[in-house]
Amino acid sequence: MTLAISTSGLIKRFPREKGYKALFRGLLGHQEQVTAVAGVDLEVREGELFGLLGPNGAGKTTLMKLLCTLILPTSGKASVFGHDVVREEQTVKEMVGLVSAEERSFFWRLTGRENLEFFGALYHLPKAKLRDNIDELLDMVGLMDQADMRFQHYSTGMRQKLAIARGLLGQPRLLLVDEPTRSLDPLSARAVRRFLREKVVNAGRTMVLATHHLGEAEELCDRLAIMSKGRALACGTIPELRGVFRKQETALLTVEKLNNGALSGLDAIPGVARWRLLAQEDGMSQLELELSDRHLALPEIMRYLVQTGADVTSCTLQEPPLEDIFMAAVGGEGAGR
Repeated sequence: MTLAISTSGLIKRFPREKGYKALFRGLLGHQEQVTAVAGVDLEVREGELFGLLGPNGAGKTTLMKLLCTLILPTSGKASVFGHDVVREEQTVKEMVGLVSAEERSFFWRLTGRENLEFFGALYHLPKAKLRDNIDELLDMVGLMDQADMRFQHYSTGMRQKLAIARGLLGQPRLLLVDEPTRSLDPLSARAVRRFLREKVVNAGRTMVLATHHLGEAEELCDRLAIMSKGRALACGTIPELRGVFRKQETALLTVEKLNNGALSGLDAIPGVARWRLLAQEDGMSQLELELSDRHLALPEIMRYLVQTGADVTSCTLQEPPLEDIFMAAVGGEGAGR
């Protein structure tokens, strides 16, 4: 298994104050600091779409800036495809593309094409090759017809698409995407998500997506890390995270010939937290049970109901939503810097 990203004890601290006052305090050794990334240990596999899920201020953007060498770590280690982000900075830069929602990084009076030509020149590509790359990317993100329109006249969705095109200019092996659907309407957000999955990840690139949208993370990510206060609290697939943070599961049973008088016996079955009768019609009953341990409880529930003369015709487990997992992981910590 090839690792696209590996971090160990990665820490980034910033001075709490800025300007001359911060410089003066720093010279005196009294400078207060804020920890934005607090000892993150992370592994991202090549070819996967990995998510950083957390509230605003959780440290997601700072972590991405560390990985693409925009800022240096205070301590700890990070590598991209085996190359250290500090010792091999230039090599890492050539492998990584960053997509940021920061519109001020574009030149508003230049057209979309001119913006890409400016940023593409930083990769020192031959002009003919750069021109072909830009045409291909503009077509890929659906901006070919608006390529010669000034950036200041682009809609929010068009600006986000241009940011994706800019991130892909250097044909990176790893694409870091920070809040790609922020401020987008639902239709534009859906189009951006589809593009990232179909055109970026399915084309063989590794992508790390930072988002605070639970639905977006659940729809797109192969695995994700839940972040809060600069820490990676948990990491895995959504089913794996459900297994770690699941407290109770809900089972829906459809039962025929149910003896209502026997329902009280469900309380005595280990692993049954609570139950309720949802509906009864034409001899069919629907039961909802909250289980603290389904592996222990479900076989006993089935056996008990059959012994009372009932027939269980269906059993459906309802997985806890990602929101419940997120809240269980964060546990009221609140956001960090």
